[in-house]
Amino acid sequence: MKISFAFGFALFVFFPGVVQAQTWTTPDGFLSIAQPNSDQFSAVSDPPKPFIGLWVAKDESARIGVMKTQIPAGVKLLQAAVEKGLAEEVGGKVTRLATRQVAGYQVWCMKAKSASVEITQALVRHNDTLYKLMGVTSGSERDEQVVLRIVDSLAILKPAEAGESARTVSPSQPNRANDGGTDLHKLSKSIGGYAALLGIGLLIYFLMRGKK
Repeated sequence: MKISFAFGFALFVFFPGVVQAQTWTTPDGFLSIAQPNSDQFSAVSDPPKPFIGLWVAKDESARIGVMKTQIPAGVKLLQAAVEKGLAEEVGGKVTRLATRQVAGYQVWCMKAKSASVEITQALVRHNDTLYKLMGVTSGSERDEQVVLRIVDSLAILKPAEAGESARTVSPSQPNRANDGGTDLHKLSKSIGGYAALLGIGLLIYFLMRGKK
């Protein structure tokens, strides 16, 4: 008994991250993020589609969401067009952040900034499914570090099979897919801005008010 207590106390003192760290995992078990602090964020228990996870700061200055959507199999997205779609949706400028390699997958990261809002996005594709992690801050007192910590915590629990990561890489030519003429530029733009306004808008505010 004493040995077990001493070991547990040592973990608490010397490895607080092990004891305190909590994660949220997508229902399909593909990826996880650090669980937003419940003292600061309220979770939306039944988030509107396409979100599968959604948290709103109690002072309503930040929103964090994870969305999941289907895209045509075999279609390679264009990163520049994804960024352009986000820029047009928020009416601001988009900065490309460093692409991350996580468990064999490419994770595209970007930040959009306008006069009233900032959005940081991380996108990763698994076969015909696209996952987007969004962090939105608004208002005069924005805590960008909260969003960045959540985005940086993204982990993939199902490592990529050989060649799977390459399917997210944007091709140089042609600008249309080979399977039916899908307009890759238009598709990528729509994905870039998809759900951005939903993450920003008052709909989330009223959802939270209705659930209280």
